[in-house]
Amino acid sequence: MYHCLDELDDAVAILDRDNTVVRLNRSFYETFGIGDDAARGMEAGNLITHRLAPLFRGDDSADRVLEILRNRQETSHATCQMQTASGEVHRFSFSCRMMTGEPYTGMALARFRDVTSDRDEPIRIASGVQAPVRAEPICTGIGELIPYGIWICEPDGTVLYLSPSFQSLAGITIEDCRHSGWLECIRLEDAVEVLADWHRCIETGCRWDRELRILGTDGECHTILSRGAPIQDEAGGIALWAGINLDIAARRCAENLSAVRAAQQAAIAALGLSALAGADLPELMDTAVRAVAEHLGVEFSKILRYLPDDDVFVLEAAAGFDGDQIGTRCVEGGTDSQAGYTLLSREPVIVEDLRTEARFSGPALLRDEGITSGISVIIQGSAGPYGVLGAHTRVRRTFTRDDINFVQAAANVLAQGIERRLTEEALLTSEEKFREIAQRSFDMIYTCYHDGGITYISPAVIRILGYTPAELIGKRCRDYISPPSLAAWEEGQKKVARGEPIEGLEVEFRRKDGTAIFVELNESPIIEHGRVAGAQVVGRDITGRKCDEEIKSQAYRQIERNIEQFAVLGDHIRQPLQVILGRAELLDDGGATEIMRDQVERINDYIRQLDRGWVESRKVREFLRRHEEG
Repeated sequence: MYHCLDELDDAVAILDRDNTVVRLNRSFYETFGIGDDAARGMEAGNLITHRLAPLFRGDDSADRVLEILRNRQETSHATCQMQTASGEVHRFSFSCRMMTGEPYTGMALARFRDVTSDRDEPIRIASGVQAPVRAEPICTGIGELIPYGIWICEPDGTVLYLSPSFQSLAGITIEDCRHSGWLECIRLEDAVEVLADWHRCIETGCRWDRELRILGTDGECHTILSRGAPIQDEAGGIALWAGINLDIAARRCAENLSAVRAAQQAAIAALGLSALAGADLPELMDTAVRAVAEHLGVEFSKILRYLPDDDVFVLEAAAGFDGDQIGTRCVEGGTDSQAGYTLLSREPVIVEDLRTEARFSGPALLRDEGITSGISVIIQGSAGPYGVLGAHTRVRRTFTRDDINFVQAAANVLAQGIERRLTEEALLTSEEKFREIAQRSFDMIYTCYHDGGITYISPAVIRILGYTPAELIGKRCRDYISPPSLAAWEEGQKKVARGEPIEGLEVEFRRKDGTAIFVELNESPIIEHGRVAGAQVVGRDITGRKCDEEIKSQAYRQIERNIEQFAVLGDHIRQPLQVILGRAELLDDGGATEIMRDQVERINDYIRQLDRGWVESRKVREFLRRHEEG
């Protein structure tokens, strides 16, 4: 095997399992001047440190090779520059791999391959220092594939080649450049700084990378990205300078456009936060029109609110327009205005030149300001269009789809903010009406939440329970219910927790003075985010009613007793009368008998009256019961 290594052109070292040198091949001696006899048995680290390290040039290549060998890492390609036995500096590719076949298992093979010719030959062919003419066809073919092409200079900056497209842009020739330098003969902004930077690169050999602002033959200023680097010869000196000139106007335009779009998105986000924070409508609208004008780059922006009954728009917010017109200036609807046409078309409307617009008339609001171009989009409300958001400019302008999207996004945020604010105002009005009714109500009305207790209770609580509203805020209803009613009340709360209302729940409360009072509760669950959060309750004092019911119950019982007594009394009187009448008939005194018979008859009349009273009492009882049930 070792004999085969001597046939290789690469410098090869075989290391034993303990990282000592087993063999260096013949090419190792020819390349680096280190023979096998001198290195055999030497530890690999010592070989690198004491014999090879002085040959490395430039960076930390020696340290990297040393680390690879000491750690026995497998590496396929690590580049380095080293001085050869002939004194020349060549470029090498270093590799290391572990051997596996017996009897070499565990040994390592380290190889240095000379790759100088692989790297330098294409450069030598393409640039050939003697051949501006030889290089020109290649440069022309490659250079014209790149906007403004490529350039090649001698070490001192003298031009050898400059793409025709760049010459045409700057209005120069190669001959012009050879007399004064290619940067000296073109019209540059910041020419002093550019030339100083270029001369510094020539003197130090550092890379050239600079944006150039060139005044072209078309009279326009063009932004060019010019980049270049020195090409070294075999001795390490600069043989040529080569570089490219790139047209970055489109890229710069795209960067600027991206920055504009990012700013627009940030403005929409800020507007959304303002809407979520509950900003007043005038403040929100003012923020919107100013953001649209600023980030769309126009002088005017406005919000027109639509009044459908009159088919007109009223100016509600504006940027650029006279602020005194806000709230008073009106614009006609329909085809008499851009805003009216926007509602009719139900989509964004773009005007490139208001002076030649045929779809609708230009309203005085726009004509008075000399406006030429603009965008209008609908601010949509829940029940119909709220109005129109417009952006306008005095200069003729073609608006893009992205411009429309930005204005529409602002209108959408406005619509949500307006809708939310109007809803809040409606709820506030509704709540105020509710509180107004509750304040005057004879009943006790309160709102109670599971996690916060009583949050509102009407003044009627003073009359009913003896507490002021302030004394019960944050308290729990359960704490004021008498023990006999707790079971019924808790059963009712379970029903409310299921989302079901409660009607007619009679509960005994303890008043502030310790007395008891009966209250009839009607409860409705409060649903928030899909769950029952509490209850809205109306409580009515029914203590008087309970007393009336007790009196009525006693009256019924008394009537029942009277009816029973009427029946018993009649029977008890009739039996003695019959006995008396029988005895009278046995008397011999006819006059006495007649008198007794008359008296018995009178008593029978009284009994018959009692019977009629009994019947009437039963009728009264039945009537009262029917009336109660009805």
